[in-house]
Amino acid sequence: MLKYYIDKNIVLYKDSFAYSSHPSITLLDNREWLVVFGNSRRRETIMHPPSDPMFRNLLTRSSDQGATWEEPYFVPDLDWSGVECPGVSQLSNGNVVLTQFRFGWFPLGLAKKKKENNEIIYIFLPDVGWTENFTKRDWDKSIYSWARGYHGLYVHLSFDRGHTFEETVKIDCSPYRDGYTRTGVLELEDGRVIYSVNEHHPPLPKGDTYMLISRNGGKNWDQPVLAVHSPNVLFSEPDIAEIKQGEIFCILRSEKEGYMYGCRSQDGGLTWSSPIETSIPCYGTPGHLLVLKDGRLLCTYNRRVKPFGIRACVSEDGGRTWIMEEEIIIRDDFPNGDLGYPTTIEYENGKLFICYYGQEKDGVTSIHGTYVTLE
Repeated sequence: MLKYYIDKNIVLYKDSFAYSSHPSITLLDNREWLVVFGNSRRRETIMHPPSDPMFRNLLTRSSDQGATWEEPYFVPDLDWSGVECPGVSQLSNGNVVLTQFRFGWFPLGLAKKKKENNEIIYIFLPDVGWTENFTKRDWDKSIYSWARGYHGLYVHLSFDRGHTFEETVKIDCSPYRDGYTRTGVLELEDGRVIYSVNEHHPPLPKGDTYMLISRNGGKNWDQPVLAVHSPNVLFSEPDIAEIKQGEIFCILRSEKEGYMYGCRSQDGGLTWSSPIETSIPCYGTPGHLLVLKDGRLLCTYNRRVKPFGIRACVSEDGGRTWIMEEEIIIRDDFPNGDLGYPTTIEYENGKLFICYYGQEKDGVTSIHGTYVTLE
């Protein structure tokens, strides 16, 4: 029987005037913890990155296993606004990799000219939401004074453990329109770097899920490798884990009520099995995978129905089955569903730190963490 203990909950970062969300955590070779998260102004109506052009990413670090956290700073710098949820990872050569998908944002006047030049432009219309299918008469109906387009998918490289990001690479996603996920890259045992993403143009149906592979630490990227083409079941925000050399498991957020899906590669990410439904509940949000030091696979996710909170489960066969009858309840005390997107590190054998966001009872959405011991 799986035994676990919730040691304590903490708040990493809180700003009463800001909306802080969607964190990604990584454990560095010097034992520091890095957390990167989204940050924008606090609004009366909650807005996430697909709608809010003000989102930037902040980075904070702890050198004492989360007891204290340094004042966060913008990454890669203050100019990078309008970005989606970040991902952060460290490679075996010590470099830290920050990944960001960035929308293009334009005042309506400029957006009109761009659309006339055949650029893809979205506006937010009443009873419709974000759409690229609109006529000239619809411009005056736009709810917001800004329009949305595309900027690109980016990798930022740091050679000093995330203190500065000195090199930026724009990934060519063609033939796909774009690419996004909410977690970082994964370095495989053979030294290649793989990044699982899917086409991302909300609220239109999500497109294909595909893999990007780099053979030189993220500086250059091969052509995309298709993982999932499924027009009937829409997937998004994939995350991957290397079960053993050459075998990679991918967890997929499903856009329908029910459960997350999984698919698998047995040849290092070059070909993939068809996705199948797992027993992990999906509340319209993604899962995060971590191979534990004892070889088990952990999936962490959130629950956006009562009781609101953060949960996890374990697989002993590389993601083929999940022990849901021993689901790990990390939190079940949040006031509402404005929460989630957990990512996890194992900082000592059986010692986990799960980082996520959640709204507190005073209405401020902040970055949280929980210490969990697994036996």
